[in-house]
This record gives sequence, C-alpha cells and structure tokens, in this order.
Amino acid sequence: MALLRYSEDSIFFKDMDGRFVLVSEAKARRSDVCWEDMVGKTDFDFLPLEEAQKCRDDEIFIMETGESLVDKEEELTRLNGTKSWISVSKFPWKDIDGETIGVIGISRDISERKKLENHILRMLSIATHDMRSPIASIALTIKLLTRGRFGEVSGSVKQTLYDVFDRMVRLEKIVEEYLTKSSLMNSSEIGKKELLDLREDIIDPILGEFSQEIEKGDIQIDNCLGAIPGDKIIVSANKNWLAIVYRNLLSNAISYTGKGGVIAYGFEDNGEMYRLNVYNSGKPIPAEKRLSIFEMFESEGGSGIGLPVSRELVRRHGGDLWCEEAQDGHPNFVFTLPKD
Repeated sequence: MALLRYSEDSIFFKDMDGRFVLVSEAKARRSDVCWEDMVGKTDFDFLPLEEAQKCRDDEIFIMETGESLVDKEEELTRLNGTKSWISVSKFPWKDIDGETIGVIGISRDISERKKLENHILRMLSIATHDMRSPIASIALTIKLLTRGRFGEVSGSVKQTLYDVFDRMVRLEKIVEEYLTKSSLMNSSEIGKKELLDLREDIIDPILGEFSQEIEKGDIQIDNCLGAIPGDKIIVSANKNWLAIVYRNLLSNAISYTGKGGVIAYGFEDNGEMYRLNVYNSGKPIPAEKRLSIFEMFESEGGSGIGLPVSRELVRRHGGDLWCEEAQDGHPNFVFTLPKD
C-alpha cells in the first residue's frame, strides 16, 4: 500500500470488466479525483470515449492472450481538457491459481520529455535542411574537378576525388534521411500506403546500398524469404517509411554484428499480421536495455533516433517493433505489419 501512496507513477489494478480495484494516489491526482472515487469506475468515466475504448481494447487483448504491453506511448485527454503524454505498461493480473482476473498497469507522465524531443527534432530538421545545399554544392564542385573543368588532374588525384565524391553523395543521403525522419516525427499524418514487393522494392535495394560495408565486413546475408512461393511477398505499406525501417535495422546490424558475422531477415504470415525480422550475430543485448534502446537519443553508438523513429513508423502502420533474444542469444529485431 505504501507504493500506491507514495509512488509518483500512476499504478492501477483493474478487474475483468475494466473497473478500477486499486489505484495509486498519483493516478487519482492526475485524474483530479481522490483514489476512493476511482474504485469501481472505468476509463470511460475519466477519458473521452475514443481514448477509453483504445485502453479497453488493449486490456482485452492482454487478458485474452496473456501477453504484456510494454512502454506504449499514448496521448491522453484529462477531464479538465488538458492533454498529456504517458508511457504505459500493462500486464495480466493473475490469482494464486494462475487464472487471469484482470490487468495491472503502471504509467508515467512523459510530457516534458516529449516536448524536449520535439524541440530537438525541430532543431535537427532546421540543421539538416541548412546542410543539404552546401553538401550538394561541394559534391558538384568535386565532380567538376574530376572532369578537368578547373584544370588537368593526375590519375591518382582523380581517384581520390572520386572517393571523396562518393563520400559526399553518401553524406547527402544521410542528411536527406535525417531530414525525412525529423519531418515525420513532427507530423501526425499517415503516409500513403501502396502494395509493395518486400524483396524487390525494399530489401534488395537497401542491401545494394550497403554492399561495400557487407563485403568489407565479410558479412553473410542469410535470406529467410526463399521459401515464399515465387519469391514474392506483397505488403501494404508506405514505401519511404518501410525503407527507413529496414535501412535503420540493417545499418545497425552491420555496425554491431562484427567482421565475419551473419545478418538474417525473415518473414512469417501470422493470420491478420505479417511478422518480419532482422537478426544479427552481434553481442547479446541485455534484457534491461531492450526497452531503453527505443528511447529517443539513448543510442551509445549513433544518433539515438533511428530505432525510436523506426518503431514510430511501424506503429503508425498499425504494427509494432521490438527487440528480443534469438534462440542462440543474439539480437533479433522483430516488427509486425497488418495485412490490410
């Protein structure tokens, strides 16, 4: 009971019908009521109908499947009309016999963090936008140099210029992608979906982008899609968004798998959803870090926005993205996409 009284997190226990059985004082305070006034009531008494229904749908899924919902970010509207962002986790509530009797949940207000993230993303958008033109101009100048526009250059110098030009083009693509990411994260719009051949339209072109890194690292690509009839997998998705997801996952896999490692990508048909994955034979990711790597700016070796952006894009498609441990202990990034 002390936890419910003194914790600053919103903690709650609900029965099978979604009625609050126990709530923390912080949970009640954020709903502008006393905790006693929440007992016996449901989210429909404290949230707009649509938001309350989403919460109820999540909890019915948890009780029916026994699966947990971890670190889901939601925007809630309070009774006084104010909005706030929360990070919520929900788990099956079971009795001593192991029978599910409801749901246990814990959430915390992340409104300030979201404001900071959005501010940083806006600054990133401005910075990448301002960088794009100078980078393109430098690349063009280098290209003119290789063609002798400013005077003859020797063979060795020309080869160096070719190399620098390739690097500038790569940098331009990186800046363009960061601009796309920051723009997407600052927008609530859903990108246009289209029917795509997963291999031909997404995976093969992206593997081509990383061909030099794959060859240099002596990395083996294990294609788990070969069993699909006709080698065609048709998905409904926004092409640019899905490309960003795979590009991030494959880029991370190349970075962390190590020389001579293995990267595998796969596909499963799970009824209403497709289950896709990108595995790498790099070092295992500790269980306690498999959630934090999806927090904005939490990466130890990169910008820290690749995985959070990828998860957000997958969620906007109606799926989800997470990291789990493969049977051999190595990291396996899994995401789902609805068929329609």
